[in-house]
Amino acid sequence: IISVDMRRMKKVLSVDEENGLAHVEAGITGSDLAREMMEHGYTIGHEPDSIEFSTLGGWIATKASGMKRNKYGNIEDIVQSVRVVGSKGIMSQHQGNSATAFGRVSTGIDLSSLVLGSEGNCGIITSAVIRIWPLPPRVEFDGIIFSS
Repeated sequence: IISVDMRRMKKVLSVDEENGLAHVEAGITGSDLAREMMEHGYTIGHEPDSIEFSTLGGWIATKASGMKRNKYGNIEDIVQSVRVVGSKGIMSQHQGNSATAFGRVSTGIDLSSLVLGSEGNCGIITSAVIRIWPLPPRVEFDGIIFSS
């Protein structure tokens, strides 16, 4: 087993507001990613229970689900493309460091589908292009306590 510390790969590389995409390094924690997107006026829409500790790369590698999946989808619905480093080099289906992603790949195996849920078996996820949404005009939380 090899363990790789990705904590220094935590940058939002670019935000494509026109297409609703962000190119993000995989070591960013969910809470840092949510905070940075909020500063740009966007939400990632993915909130697993472990959001403050887990990373974008971890979400992809484990095919994570979040509490807002009914509105925004699971991680496989949010990830548009991935960049992976393996023993043979870099695997990528997006161009350079831009947030441009192909809407659909029909030229063979879709790298995102291969990597989602792979638990690191395909290599180290270094970055991903993800969908982002404008922040809602209002956010409300509520809870119900049952006596039994």
